[in-house]
Amino acid sequence: MTEHAYAVVLAGGIGSRFWPLSRLERPKQFLKVFGEQSLIEDTVHRLRHRFQPENILIITNQLHEERTRRLFPRLPPRNIIGEPLGRNTAACIGLAALLLRARDPDSSMIVLPADHYIGDREEFLCTLERALQTCRNQHLVTLGIQPTSPETGFGYIQFQPEEIEPGVYPVKTFAEKPDLKTARLFLQSGDFLWNSGIFIWETRTIVEALERWLPETWETLEELSTQLDSPDFGRHLAHCYRQLRSISIDIGVMEPASQTPGAIRVIQSSFPWNDVGTWAEVHRMREKDGGDNVVVGDAVVVDSNRCLVHAPDRVVALVGMRDTIVVDSDDALLVCRMDAHQDVRHVIARLKEDGLHELL
Repeated sequence: MTEHAYAVVLAGGIGSRFWPLSRLERPKQFLKVFGEQSLIEDTVHRLRHRFQPENILIITNQLHEERTRRLFPRLPPRNIIGEPLGRNTAACIGLAALLLRARDPDSSMIVLPADHYIGDREEFLCTLERALQTCRNQHLVTLGIQPTSPETGFGYIQFQPEEIEPGVYPVKTFAEKPDLKTARLFLQSGDFLWNSGIFIWETRTIVEALERWLPETWETLEELSTQLDSPDFGRHLAHCYRQLRSISIDIGVMEPASQTPGAIRVIQSSFPWNDVGTWAEVHRMREKDGGDNVVVGDAVVVDSNRCLVHAPDRVVALVGMRDTIVVDSDDALLVCRMDAHQDVRHVIARLKEDGLHELL
């Protein structure tokens, strides 16, 4: 990567569909889902094969700022930024752009979530290098994953059929997570890709895009420009964030920008990818026994098929179960049909309504 390329890791989410393991104090990106390292550790380790530590930034929640610093002692302290409030991805990307504009006016940003699975590191990094070339000349660039099944848990990108260069297409539109019927139509059409949530652009380009499509957000953030080196920066940041509305970069910038011909380009990518958004995705990706079950811990599974059991601290027995998710923690137990995996997030809302904040 060039000296002006920076990786911005977004690590402020909660991962509500990963309850009961994912909590406010221990969100999904800090969980060890696939091995000895947490998802955020996997992400940063992958990037360090191309980026120097000073060119990796992590935007997280203030609750997890010190924990993140302990995980990554080689990153400069100023590269780990804690948001005082969750205001979705437009705010944190805008904050990163503000910081990088001041640090390096010629910078480019690679923005990526902290909690995704990527299976082929070299292919992924080579794709990022292509994207850095593609984002020149004021293009917003995103990576689209070649779909292999009609997924309802992913967003989609529809592209124009005319290749700009091999594997690079103009974006026609963005589509939110579809129902199964619509997802099947997307797959059959051949011009839809999964939306990876990975973006590449020059810092000046995303600043101009925010100024155009989210002017209130950018104007509020830009008030911090004179306070970046202030010892009271944290207080000013908190004041700023209280004024920001919560909106994603997809809805706030990418969707309106896609209506301008040629503004956004998507690179058709084939490296193994998953946003690891639900327990059903873990079931899909982990090694299974002869009954298509995934077992973490000492579970006893009898006459059961296509189940996931995560119970590392005590024995859980399943008898005669089909398509079931069971996740055991020290203070809560989740039992869920596999096809209802997206609805686990509704548990969080119910817990809030019932005042059970200690379980959030």
